[in-house]
Amino acid sequence: MSEELTAVLNNIIDTTEKYALSHIKLDELTSQRLKNDAKRLININPSLTAMALGMIASVEGDFDECIKQHTLSLKLGNDPILNLNYAISMKTLGHNAESFRLIDNAMGLLPDPGFAIPIYLMIAINAGKYESIQSCEDMLTYKGISIPPHVQQYFDDVNTIVRKAPLPFHIYPEIAAMQETISLNHKVGLTEYALEDINDELYLWTLVKADAKTVTLMNIELEDELSQLENINLDNLHIAFKAKEFTN
Repeated sequence: MSEELTAVLNNIIDTTEKYALSHIKLDELTSQRLKNDAKRLININPSLTAMALGMIASVEGDFDECIKQHTLSLKLGNDPILNLNYAISMKTLGHNAESFRLIDNAMGLLPDPGFAIPIYLMIAINAGKYESIQSCEDMLTYKGISIPPHVQQYFDDVNTIVRKAPLPFHIYPEIAAMQETISLNHKVGLTEYALEDINDELYLWTLVKADAKTVTLMNIELEDELSQLENINLDNLHIAFKAKEFTN
């Protein structure tokens, strides 16, 4: 693919990421411009066109179109990057469990998965896949690979949670699934996490773009779900939704 078209594809990926993280849906003009750019790739690599259209659909909040385009991309091509960006689209739409399944598969297919480790960890921690995160840290340590601070933070946070609130590893994804269901029901889209130690109390926040009333309702629903976990002590880990603060 030419440098020009590579730049076009990279711009689509960068733009959709920016909109996803800002929790802003694409405006009609930007959406159409990106779609036109994506279609410029169709004669060179139709699988990348479908992938790009799927990513655009994710920041439009169009779940069905996103699935349609990414599924098509996997039928048209076998590049692992197709799975990777499908995973990112699912994360954007708030489907963390499916996002992890896709990126976990992609990591096994990528010739050099090192560049995708930060994305993998970001998705894994939101899906509650703490055991996988610890295994990743063990692998990097065993291979003597230098771990940058922004990657080490994921490992440190998971190790803190597991140390201070030791639960069976299968419980963390169950809790994440509860949070995902509630988030999807309230249509908050992409979720992020934050870990805080307040007066020696550990708080695991799921950050969402929602007003105070919605967040309160989500937390009531989450508290009810968590109370139904049998023989699980959450006294050392406070789990709740929190409105994400945005800065201009």
